[in-house]
Amino acid sequence: MSDKTNKKNLFRRILMPKGAPDSLRLGLRDQRPLLVWSLLLFTLANSAGMATNVMLMRLVDQALAGQFETVSHTLKIILILFLVVIPIDILHIRFSSQYVKASMLGIRQRFLSRLLQLNLRSFNQRGSSSFYSHITNDLNTLETNDIEGRYQLATELIRALTALAVLAYINIRILLLLLLVAVFFLFASNLLGNIMKKHEKERTELFKGYTLYLREILTAFRLVKSNNLEKRSASEFNRKSESVQHKGFVIDKVATLINAFLEFFLFSVIFGSMMLVAYLANQGLVSAGYVILVINSMGSIVQPLSQAMQKIPLMKGADQIWQSIDESLEVIPGQVPETEPFDGLNNCISFNDVGFSYEDTEVLKALNLNFEKGKKYLLLGPSGGGKSTILRLLRKYISPDQGELMIDDVDLDRIISEEYLRQLANVEQHVFLFEDSLRNNLTLYKDYPDEEVEAAIEASGLEDFVLKQPSGLEQLILDNGKNVSGGEKARIAIARGLLRKSDILLLDEAFASLDDEVAKSIEKRLLALEGVTVIQVSHVVFPETIDQYDQVLEIVQGSGQYIS
Repeated sequence: MSDKTNKKNLFRRILMPKGAPDSLRLGLRDQRPLLVWSLLLFTLANSAGMATNVMLMRLVDQALAGQFETVSHTLKIILILFLVVIPIDILHIRFSSQYVKASMLGIRQRFLSRLLQLNLRSFNQRGSSSFYSHITNDLNTLETNDIEGRYQLATELIRALTALAVLAYINIRILLLLLLVAVFFLFASNLLGNIMKKHEKERTELFKGYTLYLREILTAFRLVKSNNLEKRSASEFNRKSESVQHKGFVIDKVATLINAFLEFFLFSVIFGSMMLVAYLANQGLVSAGYVILVINSMGSIVQPLSQAMQKIPLMKGADQIWQSIDESLEVIPGQVPETEPFDGLNNCISFNDVGFSYEDTEVLKALNLNFEKGKKYLLLGPSGGGKSTILRLLRKYISPDQGELMIDDVDLDRIISEEYLRQLANVEQHVFLFEDSLRNNLTLYKDYPDEEVEAAIEASGLEDFVLKQPSGLEQLILDNGKNVSGGEKARIAIARGLLRKSDILLLDEAFASLDDEVAKSIEKRLLALEGVTVIQVSHVVFPETIDQYDQVLEIVQGSGQYIS
């Protein structure tokens, strides 16, 4: 393989590392034009700078030789080269900044796009804290250690090759020595970088746990304050913070030891090179100007080696982060392929000997239930009995460990999620509201006739709330509904479900935040819906409405018993 091919492959490994066909890092390829222009501008500016060093060498040799008539001409060339470098360097900085900015924007967009393509089960099994940690901690680390690091390494490589070419043009012996040193140096940096890769993997896992606990504390802030759990929460937070910080300390310590070894080696190379140049000058084999050129060029050779010393171990660690992110964005293997279409419930939903466990805790055991189309069901029972797990199974958040969950004699696992969820309306305990208008929070950005929106508002008991808003349906909902009460959130969620006109309506403690009269009024309207299968989990039971359910079931220790 030719030297030209070797150099091309080296650049490719630095700027465009290998990845799977759907790897997140392959999004960097979209920024190749910016990268090429930026490196081209850097090469021009650096070449002009090296040409200035060569002219300085000639200036010294001309002055020592007494050729003063040529000194003025050489000074003019140096001035012209200096003036050329300035605008090119300004353009290079602009293009390089745009490259990093566009790369990170593209990576974040690609991350979110792949995240949104995950099915609910893969997302729920990995947990939101994992993805939150990736898009905050890990992507910021990748920007610094990988994207910027590779770009800086590429520019330093160009700088070194230019300096080596100049030195080779004048004296080949220095070039051969420095090339040998550079090869050994890069090999050693790459080898030592594998140590950093292991530690970065461990730190990524610690960050996930740290982020999860932080989110839990913020979510449960009111619970912490009302039950005097501040000390316990602070103690646990400090323990997790200490783990993260200690791992950072270990990584810094390892990096310091690696850098110390490589710096000692680098100092030895510099010292040896300078001694060789001094010997050659003493023997009259090189001129005084060449000695100055070597001194000026040494920085262009030493700095890339120093950058490689710092960047290669960090880039090796970044490889583990890329891999961790890519793995989290893959569908969890072993799931049943979704091939069956769904255009609505025709007959019934059946749980056939369904079992499910959360790790070692069995929640459902040989559960057999039937929910017929258009009928209304109320699920009662103690906390932890499995009621909410039944709804999670129906929402396709999880899959049965044993048995089958059938929709019209088709395994729910095989039904295409997007088509199934279009026919499903959810009212969950924790209602999320976008920071947007009340209308968009009701319609979820879909177009509904005004009459249908008004009917859903009336049926969900939201009329008074809407009338009180200065801007009506255009009123802005702030920060996940901080200007909306819990009861109003629940009614908004119910209105959403009614607007969708879905075949299946699932309610999980939908009335817990409502006063009794409003809850009873809404419940009566839901029970009067024709052709809609309503499955409600609730601790709130009203004597006035319980008889309107087709069936009331008690879920105890993972088994269902018909009460009425």
